[in-house]
Amino acid sequence: MSYVCLWSPSWPTGADFPADLAASLLGVAPHVAIGERSLVWGDARGLHGGHLADAMLRVASDYGFDDARAGVALTPIAAEVAAVHSAIEADVPFIMVKPGSDASFIAPRKLAVLSPPEHIAALLQGLGIETCGALGSLDAESIEVRLGVEGVRLWQRARAEDDRWLFRSLPRPLPNASLEWVEYGLKDPERLLFVINSLAGTVCTSLVQRGERAREMALVFALGNRTQRTHLIRSSRPSAEQKRWMRLVREALDTITLPDAVMGVTLRVESVTGNEGAQGDLFDRGFASAPAVEDAIVQLTDDQGDVVVAPNNSRHPLLEMRTTWRRRESADVPTAGAKQRDLDLKLTLQLLPTPKTVTVDTQPRRDHVVPTRYLDNNEWHDIVETAGPDRVSGGHWAGSYSREYFRCVREDGMMVWLFRNPQQQATDWFLHGWWD
Repeated sequence: MSYVCLWSPSWPTGADFPADLAASLLGVAPHVAIGERSLVWGDARGLHGGHLADAMLRVASDYGFDDARAGVALTPIAAEVAAVHSAIEADVPFIMVKPGSDASFIAPRKLAVLSPPEHIAALLQGLGIETCGALGSLDAESIEVRLGVEGVRLWQRARAEDDRWLFRSLPRPLPNASLEWVEYGLKDPERLLFVINSLAGTVCTSLVQRGERAREMALVFALGNRTQRTHLIRSSRPSAEQKRWMRLVREALDTITLPDAVMGVTLRVESVTGNEGAQGDLFDRGFASAPAVEDAIVQLTDDQGDVVVAPNNSRHPLLEMRTTWRRRESADVPTAGAKQRDLDLKLTLQLLPTPKTVTVDTQPRRDHVVPTRYLDNNEWHDIVETAGPDRVSGGHWAGSYSREYFRCVREDGMMVWLFRNPQQQATDWFLHGWWD
């Protein structure tokens, strides 16, 4: 049996419902929920429904509700009908609905046991539908067309198809460990590290057993002056490795100043992630070295702070003046295990810090010239495709500018970005960057 429904015609409803009664029911039921019309639900999953119903009725009787009744069934609607209607009519403490017979149990009942909305009850009465069985025998399409979503929900309950989620799963508490002492206070950092290392071992072992990795931990110090100091420690990459967390703890202790001796320490996990990850491509030669690169970036982020940045673009017409850099959260940085389709794979423009002067051969085309090859580092590069010019101009007086940009594909397949200043001599060409 899965659900026990407890109801009494004499107990108050709404906010007046006795909260201490619900608390006492938790002494006999693993989960208790107060539903509509002050129906009390007990979670009988894995338990004997009859024994749990009897125990809940005894608790209600101790609070003076001798007229309480209970229903036990595999579905909430059948348990509700058994408690509110059948048990009262039969004048018995509780009724257990035989497993698998929930629909047949409520079928002969009047539709009123389902508490239908008034407008739907009137429509069903006009159609001559009076019992749950008559309603449940209709097809879903006709109910949806004539009665809408509310009618479909009522039709499902008439068939004992009740999907109410009465008992939500409680989240497991995150791993934590603590140690306190009363006869002395610790001021020696090395002894404090010894204690924290022991706590970290317990916490990390628990993380491994749960298949989780911690992203953030809290280090709580109980001080001799009866105050607490909490220091958050965040890892750039989720981890369950004790060695890694102890390195972060040592770095944190170098920056923490405590006003009094330490009388106790608590290490608790604040947030976790799972160990899921995508399988790598064995034929990808870069996959083998990706974890090493990731470890290096994470180490830099832990030690130096904002070393992972992302571009923040404005609308300035000159690209070298358009971009500034902002911090990029480590959670947004793709890891070695990231799925290939999740990465935004596209060509990225690599800009030179300062446009580089190059020698360019050109040929005329209508009102402009296009580059055919250019000399860079004493090596000529032939250009096989050219797009442009893309003209940019602006500013005023000494700050004015005028450029003609060309996107060029070299014979080796590399895509480069060249530009010239049409206001100057035609031989003044610059290499601004390339795509890869």
